[in-house]
Amino acid sequence: MLTRYYPSALRIVGCIVAVCSAISALLLGTAPPPDGLTALDPAALRTVAVVVLIAFGVALPVAVLLTSPLKQLLLKAGAFAFAAFANAMTLSPLLSVPFQDTTALIVVMCGLVMATLSVLAYMDSVQRKTPQSKF
Repeated sequence: MLTRYYPSALRIVGCIVAVCSAISALLLGTAPPPDGLTALDPAALRTVAVVVLIAFGVALPVAVLLTSPLKQLLLKAGAFAFAAFANAMTLSPLLSVPFQDTTALIVVMCGLVMATLSVLAYMDSVQRKTPQSKF
C-alpha cells in the first residue's frame, strides 16, 4: 500500500523540501553576517551555511526527484536526512533570520518524514521480494 502512494509523496514533499531550502538559502545569503562570533569569521560561516544549504537542501533533493521513484530507496532516505540536517544547522540563533527559520523548520520536518517513508518503502519492497523474511 505504501508503494502506491510513495511516488506522489516523493514528488510533493521533495518539491517542498527543495523550494523551502532554496528560500532559506536565499534569505540567509542576503542577510548580514551574524554578530557575536569571536572565534569564527561571520562572513565565512554564512557563506559555508549557504553553500551547504544549496548542495544538500536544493541540489540533492532535485537529483532524487529526477530518479525513478521506487529505486534506491535507502539512498533517497539518506538524501532527505542530509537535507533535513543541513537546514537544522541553520536554525542556530546566531545564523537564522526571521522568515528563514520558518522555512528551515518546514524542511526539517518534511525531510525527516520523507526519510522515514523511504525506509518504510524499502522495507516493503524487501518484504515483497522475499515474503519469508523476518520484517
